[in-house]
Amino acid sequence: MKESECVKVRHHKDVGKTIMEYQRKGWCLHTYACAQAGLGELINHYLLFEKGD
Repeated sequence: MKESECVKVRHHKDVGKTIMEYQRKGWCLHTYACAQAGLGELINHYLLFEKGD
C-alpha cells in the first residue's frame, strides 16, 4: 500500500534539508509546489512525498 505525506516548508532554505531528511526515512519526493501566502512576500513551499509500492 502506498503512503503519502504533504509537508509545508515556510523558507526556501529549508526545502533541500527537508527533502534529504525524508529521503533518509525512505520517502520519495513526488511533487513540489510553491505559492505566495496573502499579499506579503511570504512564500510557502509544499512537498508531497510517497512511500511504498
